Amino acid sequence: MIKNLFLLILLSISIISCSGIKLISGGIDKNLYSKEFLVKIDDIKRAYSQGNSELALEKLSQMDSSNLMPVEDSLRRNLIGVILFSKDQYEKAIYNFNLGLEGSAFDFSLNAQIFLNLASSYYKLGFYEKSLDAIRNSKFEYLNINDAKKHHLLSYRLNLNLENNPEIVNALLLYLMDRKSIDELREDHYFEKLTNYFFNLDEGMQYKVIEQHYKNSPTVVGYLGYLLSEKIYYRGNKEKSKQLLEWLSTSFARNTELMVLIEKFNDRQKNISKLNLNSIGLVLPLTGEKKAFGERAFYGIDYALKKMQPAAKKITLIVKDSRASGVVGALEIEGLIEKDNVSIIIGGLFSDEAKKEYLIAKKHGVFFISLSPIYLPKEEKDHLLLEIPGSVESQIEQIFSDEMIQLFGSNTAIIYPRTERGNTYLDEFWRKAAYKGVKVVGAFGFDKNKTDYRGPVSNLLGLKFKRERKEEYELLQEIYSLEKKGMIRRIQTLKPQVDFDWVFIPAFPKEALLLVPTFSYFDAFGINVIGGPSWRSQLLAKERMKSTKMFFVGDDIVNVDKLIIKEFNEIYKISPKIIELRSMDALTIASFLIDKKTFTSRELLDFHIRKTPLLKGLTGSWTLKDSVWLKSMASLGIVSGKFQKILE
Repeated sequence: MIKNLFLLILLSISIISCSGIKLISGGIDKNLYSKEFLVKIDDIKRAYSQGNSELALEKLSQMDSSNLMPVEDSLRRNLIGVILFSKDQYEKAIYNFNLGLEGSAFDFSLNAQIFLNLASSYYKLGFYEKSLDAIRNSKFEYLNINDAKKHHLLSYRLNLNLENNPEIVNALLLYLMDRKSIDELREDHYFEKLTNYFFNLDEGMQYKVIEQHYKNSPTVVGYLGYLLSEKIYYRGNKEKSKQLLEWLSTSFARNTELMVLIEKFNDRQKNISKLNLNSIGLVLPLTGEKKAFGERAFYGIDYALKKMQPAAKKITLIVKDSRASGVVGALEIEGLIEKDNVSIIIGGLFSDEAKKEYLIAKKHGVFFISLSPIYLPKEEKDHLLLEIPGSVESQIEQIFSDEMIQLFGSNTAIIYPRTERGNTYLDEFWRKAAYKGVKVVGAFGFDKNKTDYRGPVSNLLGLKFKRERKEEYELLQEIYSLEKKGMIRRIQTLKPQVDFDWVFIPAFPKEALLLVPTFSYFDAFGINVIGGPSWRSQLLAKERMKSTKMFFVGDDIVNVDKLIIKEFNEIYKISPKIIELRSMDALTIASFLIDKKTFTSRELLDFHIRKTPLLKGLTGSWTLKDSVWLKSMASLGIVSGKFQKILE
């Protein structure tokens, strides 16, 4: 099946199977060939189209090349190569394609087809460099539309294999150049690939691509330019975005679809720039299975609004129900921005909702205060995001602080869930370790859908019988074979290799309950294990794992004013826990940012946020570093069922 797929994609001379098989030679210049020769070629095509490839190959082989003009012999060799290619005889096909190139120079179409077929053959054999050289010599301008598209797809696949992003973008742009409408583009899955690679280029290269292709690929380049102008706008460079939109309006004036998009975008920005400074949006799950958590968060917001902030008297709080859905939450946020012109949005009580909600707020350049961490690469965050529980970057910053390294050591490892969340931790862990000069001796993932986590732990402890331990393993195996039979206790044949000082495990409490005891199962005792904020859990505290030392980074809530706790209890008949305290922080910070201000535009509020040196709350404080808000976090240990600070 795969073979046939590649055949359809890569052959520049199309082979159409089953009903009405044809061999199409493309757009060769018939003036270069004798009529007698073309008659013979048509006869051979007919035999091939009827499924008799052996007869077609025999007739082509019996032609006397000495009686043929060079270009005719090139066409003959090309057809032989195509038939051999269809039989998976790629080396023989390559031999004939190379011979075909010797006389094909005057027929530009034939020359382009032979180079494309040669590239396809090399590709099938895995000779990607040779295939790339051949495809570069195939001038797609001389191919018909279908063959040109096959050319661009092969070029895309080759450059994808070589991780050549600019050429990947170039190939996909050319492949999509015949799309006449934006709807057609959106429906083509190759357009999604194009946008991914295009936006991974640096901005200078993005402009270069648009300038190079805008005349040849009007729809796809115009739409890419429009998407780029949006990105630039939401990064904060509104003037550059405006200039690009003006150029697009001039260069693509006849593209009605694009002009409508640009007009709507300009209108939307005028509306979004409007600011109701004292209006704050709140999006929480207030119905459905997560209703109880949403209500607790609302109590925290309500308490801060009533009791903690003098500035809150001026605030208009607009509350929306996310219904525990990130999609619904994102739609509600769009309405809060476009219709209510809110200045700040609080939301994201759960991470799966938070990501979708934040991306909408970011798109419109609105400050988003998230009540849960958001699992995105650091590059996709900016100063308009504040993660109240402490971002992944905040946690890793504390874990790799000088005090923690001095306390635990400079050799580490990580065991992480194979999820988007786990990968976010892993990337930031590697980045920070390299920056701090900490050696990472192992990084192993676990499947969160399984309950047996011995695999990654045994890997970390060197118990997968690595080749360098083979001799040790065989010796110990022989010794244990002499022991008495019928021992109940599991025998750990190899001793664990503990060549790390501590291990970071960004797992949730239930996962940690399965992972952490595995170290003692493999006779690795006294291991220093560090987790994240979710480890402030009674579930873990009750376990009291004596053979493993458990630590985590989290909120410093020891010094929360007892009066706040007492008063909250009196009003809402429950004691405030971490959800309520974080919600209080969210409203406190929002009201602080707009207190006694007279901003009339988002641009001024944006500037004010970037220039604010410190944000304070009950659970910690935040500072802006490298355009990301980092929370000051506490280092804690789980000792005798209690949470205790290990650093002051």
